[in-house]
Amino acid sequence: MCAAKVIGSLNTQGMQAMARGDFMNAEFMLHQALRKANALGAEGYTAKIQNNLALIFAAQGKNPQATELFAAALEVLERRTGGNNRLCDSIRRNLAAVSGHAENKAAHAA
Repeated sequence: MCAAKVIGSLNTQGMQAMARGDFMNAEFMLHQALRKANALGAEGYTAKIQNNLALIFAAQGKNPQATELFAAALEVLERRTGGNNRLCDSIRRNLAAVSGHAENKAAHAA
């Protein structure tokens, strides 16, 4: 199987694990996919996988990790594509959601 198909398969398996609530395996699969995408120099795949991994972190309440990955994915895509596409829009919404959640949590703690 070619590298791109392996990366895509790992990404899909990771998101399926997330849908089942199996966050440990979801993280494992997506970390594997991210490592392979980075090794391949496939920035588009890297950004998409970072977004998906961030979704897993956000679902677990790991907002600092999610924020970091959403921001990294958005930076790559904006640099590569100018930022005017559906994936960038989706990542911006995801980033705003976890950032807003963190701000609300801090406001309630104060």
